[in-house]
This record gives sequence, C-alpha cells and structure tokens, in this order.
Amino acid sequence: MYLPRLRRIDTVVKAMKQADHDTVVSRYFITTLLREGKITSLKYGDAWVVNLDELYGYLCGMKFEEKSYTSPAKRTIKKSGEIWREFLAEDPDTKVRRLNLRLFVKEQGIWYFTSSVGHWLIDADELMYKLNPRGVDCKVNMPRLRWHDDTVRGFKKQHPDLPVSMTMAEKAFRSDNVFKIKNGGRWILNYDQLETEVFKMIGYIPNQATL
Repeated sequence: MYLPRLRRIDTVVKAMKQADHDTVVSRYFITTLLREGKITSLKYGDAWVVNLDELYGYLCGMKFEEKSYTSPAKRTIKKSGEIWREFLAEDPDTKVRRLNLRLFVKEQGIWYFTSSVGHWLIDADELMYKLNPRGVDCKVNMPRLRWHDDTVRGFKKQHPDLPVSMTMAEKAFRSDNVFKIKNGGRWILNYDQLETEVFKMIGYIPNQATL
C-alpha cells in the first residue's frame, strides 16, 4: 500500500538543493504551487507539509486530481501506534508521529474512538484520504529543475560531443512531453524531460554510449 512521504517545505527545498546543486527550486516556488492549488496544501501538526511524490509527480507533468471520499460500510480500524509504525517502516524521515497523528485526526474530524485502556482506534481509510486526497499511488523520483534561458543557451555546452544546438533545445522545450511552469516571470523546466526530447531528435541512446 502506498503511504505519502510528508515533508516540511523548508526540508524539501534543502534536500533538493543537496541532491542537485543546480536546481532552481525555492521556498517561494513551492509555496506558490500550494497557494495556487497545484499541489495539496496540508497542515499537519505545527507545520505546512507536502507529499514529496505529489510534488515531484506534478513537476514531471503527472496529473493528480482531488477525489471524493465516502465512508465504506465496514471501516478499516487501526491503532495510532500501528499506523505510525507503518509510516516509519516505509519512510524513516516521515513527519508522522503518534502524538501529531492523533492531533491531525482530531483537527480533521476523522472518525476515531479511544478504548478503555487509552488506545486510539482510527479509521485508516479516512485518514489516508485526508493525507492524500488526490490519490497519489506511487513514489516519484526528484526531477532536475532549471531556468529556461540558461538551459537552452547552455545545452550544447553540457553536451559538447553531440550534434545539438540551441534551436533543438528550444524546440524540445516547446514539446508537450516537457513540463514547464512560469515562476516570477521566468520559465522553469524539467531538465530530464528536455534532455530526453533532444536525444530523441538526434537518435541518441545514452545507455549505449558506455557499451
């Protein structure tokens, strides 16, 4: 079963910059996506968090739409500790903890009750819907984000041994297969997808280069 990878916004930005020093991601960029409803805005505990896979998926052009939820005739009931351990086993860096999970359940009006010995028994299906309302169902790798102008002008420099040009890079940028979005008046693009499009133009298959 898929479990969302929840992160604070600042944590996301820091991790993306550590993994890709050339990324153009910023806190402003992510908060703009949240404000415009491009990705789910989720208040969890004392912070706003995002689902990494929903964010990365959006930046790869994947389509996620909010779904409706109807409580089934038979609820899936789990203890708060059991749910917390499932998240921890799947994602060691999860923001889900037993106490903040209980707070989230109360604040979101999710069905639960407490047993005579103090266990919190929670409707796990309703909880998952609240944490993942757009039904993301898979892990997504982090994309490399770049400014359009710098990338198009510098594409040949990045691939000096290939017969590529700035015109090719610009044509690839306009492809529907390349995710792009405006941020502060400038275009941001998914570099991995742009590179793939250019390689297709010239019939270049990267993994054959090392054979």
